[in-house]
Amino acid sequence: MELKILQRDEYDIWNEFVDSSPQGSLFSKTWYLDSLGADYYILAVKYKGRIIAGIVLAKNEINTYANPMLDKYLGVLFEVGSSNQHKRESNEYKAMEMIAKECKKIKSFDYYFHPNFDNWIPFSWEGYTQKTRYTYRINYKANTLEEIYSNFHHRIVKNNIKKGQKSGVEIRKNIPFEDLWELVDKTFLRQGSKSPFKKEKLKYYVQTLEKMGVLKTWGTYFDGRCVTAGAVVYEPKSAYFLLNGIDIENMPRGANTYMIYEIIKFFSDKCGYFDFEGSMLPGVEPLYRKFGGERVQYMQIWNDNFLNYAKLKVKKIYKRMRYGR
Repeated sequence: MELKILQRDEYDIWNEFVDSSPQGSLFSKTWYLDSLGADYYILAVKYKGRIIAGIVLAKNEINTYANPMLDKYLGVLFEVGSSNQHKRESNEYKAMEMIAKECKKIKSFDYYFHPNFDNWIPFSWEGYTQKTRYTYRINYKANTLEEIYSNFHHRIVKNNIKKGQKSGVEIRKNIPFEDLWELVDKTFLRQGSKSPFKKEKLKYYVQTLEKMGVLKTWGTYFDGRCVTAGAVVYEPKSAYFLLNGIDIENMPRGANTYMIYEIIKFFSDKCGYFDFEGSMLPGVEPLYRKFGGERVQYMQIWNDNFLNYAKLKVKKIYKRMRYGR
């Protein structure tokens, strides 16, 4: 096994590897990272010339090695590997040890890993710290639309869908970027902060991925005005609900829930899962939980040092001030 940084002419090979990996998602693909304008490189473990494991090392908006905004999962990816469990696990341990030792040099290393990454032992040996996080995920492969709807919370979700349907709102796909931006921006302003997104960067991201056929937008219109908006990125493995904005002063009751329901229905025959983003946020989690999806664990793993300790403390203080916890 050898550890190396991939060159740009190897990125197509990497993207194919991501497609085949159980931990792979579009969030680890080079074209997705490029759409975000992310600064990144790829560390890969090769065996006999093929990639058997790897990790994207991307920087976020404050120039530390962590998930950029709108990049839900990164972390280590493995090939499918041998059908012999002991041989497969042995190779994964060796590859992880190599990656963990190399990444220990990165003081700000702090990533959310894919839910299918379920063993961080070699990272623990190297002194990293891990935190379990959760997302809610609707499983299209195991449930019909009728079964999915039956799992919705009766009072909170089903009643709001009915209220939205009766309110006279119109649900539209592929809405103008300005409508999406206005509501996303307004949602943050209502919470007492500026949007974390720069308008032109978000516009480039949305329009680039729309042209590639991996992002769709929705809006709910009432009296000619867009009152809720959402954006989803998707691939055959899963759809990911990444952006949601509402105009709470002008939105009829149930309009946003109704829109989310229409989005869930749209992807039912296109993807394996529907993954809610933001499922750990106190103001968001209760609604997403009531759509009846499975609560799925994923890991946050970071380099345990003073730099990351201080960064996490600041984040906790911010969240306490912002969300009251």
